[in-house]
Amino acid sequence: MRDLVWKIALWLLVSAAMLLPIAWVEAHGFLSSATIQMWAKAIVLTDGPAVFRATDAFFPPLPFAIALVMQVVSGGTDIPLPHVLSAAVGGLLAVAWYYNLINRAAYDRVSAVLVVLLLVLNPVFLRALSEGPSMMFLILGAWLFFRGLVNIRLFGTAPDMMKVALGLLVATMSHELGVLFALATLPALVLAARPSLLLVSPSGYLVSMFFPVVAAVLSLFFISAVLKTDFFAVQLLSPDSTWAGATFLALLCLLPVPLMVLLRLLPQARFSMPLAGIVLTLAGMALLNRVYPVQPDPVLVAAPALGAIPVAARWWTRTSLRSTPLAALLLLSGMLGGWALGALGASESRAWLQAASGRTVTNPVAQAAQVAAFLRDREEVLADVERHPDLVAALGHARNFIAAGDPAYDRVLFGGRPAGAFIVVGVDQNEPVVRDRLLRALPRLQNNRDSRFDLVYDTGNWMVYRVNRAGDT
Repeated sequence: MRDLVWKIALWLLVSAAMLLPIAWVEAHGFLSSATIQMWAKAIVLTDGPAVFRATDAFFPPLPFAIALVMQVVSGGTDIPLPHVLSAAVGGLLAVAWYYNLINRAAYDRVSAVLVVLLLVLNPVFLRALSEGPSMMFLILGAWLFFRGLVNIRLFGTAPDMMKVALGLLVATMSHELGVLFALATLPALVLAARPSLLLVSPSGYLVSMFFPVVAAVLSLFFISAVLKTDFFAVQLLSPDSTWAGATFLALLCLLPVPLMVLLRLLPQARFSMPLAGIVLTLAGMALLNRVYPVQPDPVLVAAPALGAIPVAARWWTRTSLRSTPLAALLLLSGMLGGWALGALGASESRAWLQAASGRTVTNPVAQAAQVAAFLRDREEVLADVERHPDLVAALGHARNFIAAGDPAYDRVLFGGRPAGAFIVVGVDQNEPVVRDRLLRALPRLQNNRDSRFDLVYDTGNWMVYRVNRAGDT
């Protein structure tokens, strides 16, 4: 019992420490779009109109459900609660890796602390931490899967198979990329399996691994059909061969330790086969993201490789100077990760790198702060809250909005008489397609040519109109 209390206390302490790099980049203006989206959804569902009916997908369910509970319990704060959840998962990973290296790999405490410290200070890990809980849960699921994959070949016990199944479930329920990760594991599971398992019942072996994932995904499809929502909120991007090459290069930046362990243990098939399966899974996930692109940032696509590093470190050859070459490779991986963020990362990764270096960047919530202040004391405001999570996050609540699910809102979308006192629309001249559904239904608002509305606030990106009853036709 005392040991459990100590582990919980250590987890809380490390989780608090994980908030420091998040707070640093946030203080310099960085907020990821994934964090804003999850935070805004939680605000709308807990503090929005009672009749609100979400039309966007509820995927991924695991981090979103926890964030929703945190929003209810806290009652709403100025701190993005997804960041707190992300730090908690990051702390859980760090503590789990530390005890795994001590108890399973016979590392001394100093060496285990050094390895874990170098791992969590990797810029890609810190970037994933600021991305939000979905990415951190994906890394957690990847680590559980990789750990179970190696143990299945070595020991073949039921708990090891449960680790694989649990890892796949966590990864799939945490991020859109996790679905591609799960699909990419199929050849790895065959490659890493004990020959005896495949001889006895190959189909039973694979079914036991994938049953939790298949059952969960099918249940989500059922719920999605009942609620008439899309399964994924993300839209597939246009495949890009350059982008795919950048993803594989980013993977290589995080794999010095697993690749070195694989080369050293290559003659021993019971080690090399599951380690090769790990590399094959990551490469397969990157390839699937090339064919079915759900994550545009090559560095974040490579982030699950962080879960492979402590698994490979466990099987590093035991010598008196065991931690020295391992620390050197981790340091190399950290430097390569920092380079990858600047050279290969998407715009948000480059913005994170600027914020981490102390330079101020802008984020959508800060840009929406002025219009949020204007709307704070207004009531009956028509707004497309699902397309403008930055406005909801900047406001901190959604009580004064008329949103999807309200007959007054739906009537406007179908060309009916305007309702409410105000209407706010977001205008982006660079968008090829208008995202704001109210602006699509009332296109003349963009040029202030609708007599039913009086323009009362305009920043170029945001326009607020007062509903003019005299202009009704």
